[in-house]
Amino acid sequence: MRDVVKESVKREQSSKRQRRRKRRHRAYLALIVLLVFGIGLALSMTLFFNVTSIVVNNETDTSDEEIVTLSGIRYRDNLMRLDTRKAEKEITDAIAYAEHVRVEKKFPSTVEITVQKAKPVANISQSYGYLLVSGSNRVLEELKGEPHPDLIVITGYNPAQGTIGMYLQSEDEKRDNVLKTLTAAVEECNNSQIKAIDMTDQSNIIVQFGENYQFRMGSSADAVYKLRLAAKTIEKLNTDKKYKLTMIGNNQISVLPQES
Repeated sequence: MRDVVKESVKREQSSKRQRRRKRRHRAYLALIVLLVFGIGLALSMTLFFNVTSIVVNNETDTSDEEIVTLSGIRYRDNLMRLDTRKAEKEITDAIAYAEHVRVEKKFPSTVEITVQKAKPVANISQSYGYLLVSGSNRVLEELKGEPHPDLIVITGYNPAQGTIGMYLQSEDEKRDNVLKTLTAAVEECNNSQIKAIDMTDQSNIIVQFGENYQFRMGSSADAVYKLRLAAKTIEKLNTDKKYKLTMIGNNQISVLPQES
């Protein structure tokens, strides 16, 4: 019986030693993995993934070289450390006509910069002239004299600030949303007959179609639908006379000769 007890103790001690060895082995493996990962990360942040190529897709009048300079990205910069959002903001802030900017990392060593040019959509009337704005209400230019030809003139907005490259802000915060809705609707409709919009009264917005048709569309709600409905109505009218069109309800427009 004593031999049996001794044999059991030996087996138990051997089993414990094996478990300790396995734990140490797993710990060593984990340490090696961490070391390899750390070395790989350090190398990727220093020796690997450095910028050797910068590709620029540019629609603006600003040169590709200047866009690269504005981005702050330099050759040999590390892709892992590169802050693409900061680069995008630097370009956007510096170029008024840079409507959409995207900076992408193309591993292992390329940066691609895409700059889309803003499209002017409206002249915003103000005390000393006009502000030329894009569909996102960003100020592209200040016009001291005549408004930009072939673009609508919007009155009644009352801009509080209109610095080039900044987004418009009105003295009345609600007018910002109304203006965005109207400029987006005009751009979507793409109707050359729309010449001017008076948004002085936000509940009774007046749209001028050509020289002969004045459309009172009410509020800016469903602006695209209202403008298209007015355009269809105008197609049926005499082009030699002047008319006043008024939105009634959700789907009707009353038409009266302007003399009335």
